[in-house]
Amino acid sequence: MLNVGSVRAARRLAVPAQDRILRDHETSPPTPVEMFEAAAANIVALYRRIGSATLFDNAWRVLPADQHRRLWRGPGERSIVAIIDLADGRSVAVASDFGMDTPHWVVCRLETVPNGSTDPIDREFRLVEDPAEVPVYGTSLALLLDAALDSGGDITHLETGRLDQLDSLTP
Repeated sequence: MLNVGSVRAARRLAVPAQDRILRDHETSPPTPVEMFEAAAANIVALYRRIGSATLFDNAWRVLPADQHRRLWRGPGERSIVAIIDLADGRSVAVASDFGMDTPHWVVCRLETVPNGSTDPIDREFRLVEDPAEVPVYGTSLALLLDAALDSGGDITHLETGRLDQLDSLTP
């Protein structure tokens, strides 16, 4: 079950960024969405106020929850869920090991793998880049959004490591 205290804390941290998005960018209203138990609290907090959004002259697109792309990677590797699409074809995504409590934010390129399904939930994706080339931008969506809003979408200064380094920490 989702930790209500974590969601409340994430909401307090995220409110300034969400207020700025609502005030300065095109958004759609939130819609009821079923978040799975392991959803990061800051994702839940975001979708309680914003259904989707476009930022920086359409350079960033906060996806509606039903358009998230999920990549279940192998054992010992972080799973990836794309939350925001960037104009260059990459995505801001959460990288999670569901046995750990701390999600990390990455920017990566996901590609659809044909599997014959037309159901968006059943579509499969693959990571285009080598994990050593995928930058990690910390653990807070609120801080990532604040930095993006302060710099017109440039978050490179937040880089803390690479996805392969995170994978090496996964039990």
